[in-house]
Amino acid sequence: MPLLFTGFNAFGQHECVSGDVDCAAGFSELNAPVATQNQCTISIGWRYAALAFGRKLCLRGLLADGPNECVTLEAAGDIRALAAGDSHCLVLLQSGQLYRVQPKLQAELVAVRLEAPPRSNSGTKRSIFGTAKAPSSPIIEHIACGSHINVAISSENCIYSIPSCLHQFPERQFRVKQLECGHEHAVLLNVNGDVFTWGNGLRGQLGLAELRVEETPQLLEALAGIKITQIAAGGWHSAAISAFGDLYTWGVNSSGQLGMRVMKAGGVLKEPTVYPLPQLQDLTECACLQGGESNDDCAPLRVFAGSRHTLLIRRCGRLWVSGWCKHGQLGRQLQNLSYVDAFQALEGITMNPTADDVLCGPWSTLLHLRCTT
Repeated sequence: MPLLFTGFNAFGQHECVSGDVDCAAGFSELNAPVATQNQCTISIGWRYAALAFGRKLCLRGLLADGPNECVTLEAAGDIRALAAGDSHCLVLLQSGQLYRVQPKLQAELVAVRLEAPPRSNSGTKRSIFGTAKAPSSPIIEHIACGSHINVAISSENCIYSIPSCLHQFPERQFRVKQLECGHEHAVLLNVNGDVFTWGNGLRGQLGLAELRVEETPQLLEALAGIKITQIAAGGWHSAAISAFGDLYTWGVNSSGQLGMRVMKAGGVLKEPTVYPLPQLQDLTECACLQGGESNDDCAPLRVFAGSRHTLLIRRCGRLWVSGWCKHGQLGRQLQNLSYVDAFQALEGITMNPTADDVLCGPWSTLLHLRCTT
């Protein structure tokens, strides 16, 4: 049940086993406690990585004066999720309490005080004796961080641009399934399969026909009526997979991160750099199909994104990659290329498509293999 890593590690954010022993596709196994590996929570920033086991939180990387620095903290309860940003890391406990920690050697966990949401039409809640009840602290269920954006979502469907309450979905039946952040934008998926985006959309990352900034979540009209099951947010690009197994990408394609050509045939003229509206991807046929499998068996299932690279797990368990690979973030077998502008299968990697996890840092990729593959 290893943790496999590839990509930028100049600050010692990740400690590799036996001094960087190569595994399949040029990934290296990370040194992590075997007994708790399945329960670990990880988030990857540019200069540090955050790793949690139960209540223990470890920050590793460039924290003060140089690489390979490490600090360990203990939270007030078991840690449910982490979101590593440039200036701070958000720490969400199982209780729904939210904390912030700065990546430095004198790090401390500080409780985040969130702005109260707008009062509902039901008025002030009172005790049986008529005295007004103090508003309860919001219970946070989802968190995400980017370079210039941080988002938390409460059980009351309040969207926080921490610490301010940005928006509240009025429908009680509204339920958030997934939340992702790029450098400057956020993408939200609800259980009905609807996608909402907000933040800086000047590079097309919001999926809107007009390049603009959106202060509050907006329904992605281009995908309305299509049930989306998985989303991803890269630096300035986004991706989504539908229940039909279709992959959509939009935003900046400077390094092929959308899985689309950067240069026209002949390599003289550039294709468009920005695609504001979701583009349906015509993926290369999987090698499994030569063995008699059906298209549904190899349809896209899950998608993940780093700053300028995108990864895709197909139902057959094969891992496909596209985008910038200067630091080996697509596996070292592609490191001699500056980018890949069409999705390619990584040889030597087969994943459990529903159990295994992929985590993308800005310039790195980590595979959490929970089962034998």
